Amino acid sequence: MKSIFKTIPLCCALLFALSSCKSQKAVIDAKPVPEVVEEPTPEPIPEPEVKKEPVTKPAPAMDARLSSYFSQIANASSVNVANNNIREALGMFSTGDAPVLIIFYAANGTEDFDEPTTISKYLNYLKDVRLNPHKVKEMITDDQGRIKELVLVKK
Repeated sequence: MKSIFKTIPLCCALLFALSSCKSQKAVIDAKPVPEVVEEPTPEPIPEPEVKKEPVTKPAPAMDARLSSYFSQIANASSVNVANNNIREALGMFSTGDAPVLIIFYAANGTEDFDEPTTISKYLNYLKDVRLNPHKVKEMITDDQGRIKELVLVKK
């Protein structure tokens, strides 16, 4: 019996302590209103003008030279001759990974392109199929006069 009398005040004290925490928690949980700080917006920096690379129709000399390489590769008598012509033709390009776009359909001002490829892959394709089915429509050159991008169309 004595133990019950000892535990009752202990339970009351514990109950009082726990109930008082809830009221303090409500006071603590009150969130302060954040201060609104207005930062001055910096003036937008004007973007430098992007120079568009001129899309030019192929120069007659470069067009003829490139078409000649295409024909020589397609009609090569052996693989070694074709590989030598490929090596020479790649000298006209800024990189062996220059993109080649092939137009397979054009009507009403819209052009449909085949999957883009690189000049190295295209020249090896000519060597493998032994045909020259495309002609040069457009080429984009760099400052040194080397071809950066080539657009072909079916003959």
